[in-house]
Amino acid sequence: MATTKDQFCVIGLGEYGFSLAKSLAEEGAYVLAIDNDYDRIEEIKKYVAQAVQFDATDPVLLQEHGAFEVDVVIITIGEAFEPVVLIAMELLKAKVRRIIARASNDTQEAILNKIGIKEVVHPEKDEGKRMATSLLSTSISDFFKLSSKIGIFEIDAPKKMVGYSLKELKIRQRYDMSLITIKRQRKDEGSNGLYQADDYYYEVLGVLGPLTMIRKTDRLVIMGSQESLDKLLETN
Repeated sequence: MATTKDQFCVIGLGEYGFSLAKSLAEEGAYVLAIDNDYDRIEEIKKYVAQAVQFDATDPVLLQEHGAFEVDVVIITIGEAFEPVVLIAMELLKAKVRRIIARASNDTQEAILNKIGIKEVVHPEKDEGKRMATSLLSTSISDFFKLSSKIGIFEIDAPKKMVGYSLKELKIRQRYDMSLITIKRQRKDEGSNGLYQADDYYYEVLGVLGPLTMIRKTDRLVIMGSQESLDKLLETN
């Protein structure tokens, strides 16, 4: 179930883009899908809120169909890189709140970074389902799929777990999930020997004991099903 009210636009419905758009929609998100291939649009129509066929390098058409109004635009075109750059520049001009673009190599990523796109994905590293899960939950910072049902999730510590030990929480018994480890926030001393307000890093605690306490800024690395994770996140 989607945990955000954000609206998404996916531009480019190749294998990666189609998977992403479909996964977002199946989780309950509003998705506008755009591609210049009629067959791809017809195929995605049954899954998403809106699917439109046009050349997304045309800023007038992007505006007319609402691409500038959504919260997140993901450019997933993979056949050629030039359209990715052209579309990204139009989205930047329109001040779209969040822009994510696809790159096939480090050079393309560097070009996108140079024009102002800070979030870049590589399809060979980020499958559509994984990205959808991350986008739809403000609590989930990473996700790794082990099978069709089981995954490893990195989540912010639920508020109602803060201040309690693992022995008290009984995560495995209550939620049918296994807590693998905890990433704990530590202060990072600067070169001048002083601590700055935003200087911190995450340390992996390793094997956890029953008396390990959950802290407010902890990230839990936990394994289980999506259904079990949804139940656990409800403790927020």
